[in-house]
Amino acid sequence: MALPETPDFETYPVNQALVSAMVERGGVRLQWADGGHCLYHPMTLREHAPDPETTHPVTREQSLMLIDIPAGLEATSADIDGEGALHVRWSTGEGSRFHPGWLRAHAPDLAGAPEEDRDPMPSRVTWASGFANQLPRLHGPDVVAGGEAREAWAEALHVWGVAILEGLDATSEVVETVPALLGPIRETNFGKFFDVISKPDADSNAYTSMALPLHVDLATRESMPGLQFLHCMSNEADGGDSILSDGLYLAECLRAEAPDLFEALSTVPVTAASKAKSTDYRWTTPIIGTDDTGAISEIRWNPWLRAPMKASFEDVDKVYRGLRFLFELSERPESRVVTRLRAGDMLSFDNRRVLHGRTGYDPSTGERRLRGCYVDREHLTSSLRIAERRKRAALV
Repeated sequence: MALPETPDFETYPVNQALVSAMVERGGVRLQWADGGHCLYHPMTLREHAPDPETTHPVTREQSLMLIDIPAGLEATSADIDGEGALHVRWSTGEGSRFHPGWLRAHAPDLAGAPEEDRDPMPSRVTWASGFANQLPRLHGPDVVAGGEAREAWAEALHVWGVAILEGLDATSEVVETVPALLGPIRETNFGKFFDVISKPDADSNAYTSMALPLHVDLATRESMPGLQFLHCMSNEADGGDSILSDGLYLAECLRAEAPDLFEALSTVPVTAASKAKSTDYRWTTPIIGTDDTGAISEIRWNPWLRAPMKASFEDVDKVYRGLRFLFELSERPESRVVTRLRAGDMLSFDNRRVLHGRTGYDPSTGERRLRGCYVDREHLTSSLRIAERRKRAALV
């Protein structure tokens, strides 16, 4: 008898063997060879059983709905068979068999074992000004061709939050095709594609020649675009250098140097509001987003799209002091990288992490034209997980 299938398309190596299984509180407690132990709720196991009546054999999605499982379901026995799989008998008389690698990957509250990464994504790395010499630069045509170069691009966007593709054609079609290699282009109130040039009827500061402080784009939207792409068509004007800063680095500096101000910017809701003649987008949330572990998940800082605050005087005061401190941090030379894009370069970055800006430029000295678009970040993380899935499958 072979190990059972898993209720998805993943490959799960068996790095830890099951030592014992016992029924506890209607669920199943497992003990692992490395000393780890965990207690599975009966519903967690039952609705993810890999048998074809529970999990569709083609789609690997659930065929058995929760409402069809008795509310009082309990495990009546739990054993480890000769192949190392878990076999559970249910109070309904049915039995289910589970792959030990799948069980370990989804172990709840695993205690007594080394900490494990349940989502095997590359770790993010923060950076400061010294990163200028490490800024990932990839040969654009190799990325377009696919293979390892494209995977390296995707990984750089996740790990560092930024990468520059070099050697692409300086034509308008490039930005319509290259970002789409990572996922569908996201349309916004600026269209699917936008041209960053100085124009007299500008509906954004970006479409002037003024210097732009570090910022993210479209903080006014409920779901802020995750990835931004700026393809350099020409850059002949005096000035117009690109400025980049890692928002994760800035936020961590703020947390270390002024924890009270970090708390204000990560807890007090602030409204970002667009100022346009034909649209009115606005969204209210703290400037710094954190997840349930306290890790920084995003930064929504756009200095010129902030609506008047309606919070208490004390909260408004703390937010303004926090924003002033954030400005000061971003102006430190060690907090930023300055680079000049050349015709054919494509700057790609995580818009929910990396802040971008530019020095002012003089349009009378030459043309500066960038063409841009957005792709949602979830397409990037999906492609990275698929790449990891392929690597795991090759090892089995």
